[in-house]
Amino acid sequence: MAKGKKRRTAAGVVLLQGAAVSVIVYLAGILLLALLVVKGAVPERAAFPAVAVLCLLGTLSGGVVTARRTPWGPLSAALLNTALFAAVLLVVGLACWPDGIGSRGVILLLCALGGGLAAGLLSGRRGRRRKRK
Repeated sequence: MAKGKKRRTAAGVVLLQGAAVSVIVYLAGILLLALLVVKGAVPERAAFPAVAVLCLLGTLSGGVVTARRTPWGPLSAALLNTALFAAVLLVVGLACWPDGIGSRGVILLLCALGGGLAAGLLSGRRGRRRKRK
């Protein structure tokens, strides 16, 4: 390998890393939220909105990780990361609840989509200004 050249990671590996970051951030937030609900710091009626925010933050963090490290554009990479995270949510939701995901599950998926869109838009490449002669 030549001196000064960085080694690029394969795009599939980057997507899996981003999805892992999304799931880890989401699960760590869920654990912290469960602790706060048990201790009484967060009322039970506020638990679902907090879970929705955690879903958004999870996909936002994973989308930012993947946005600039793939050969596609940042919005495409962030949305692919969101699709992987949403697939994990769907599989777990369908495995744990035989009736389906319900309306709250759809809300969580929409929050995930919002986080992916935000990650793609916030991670966009900024155009460089050219000096005019």
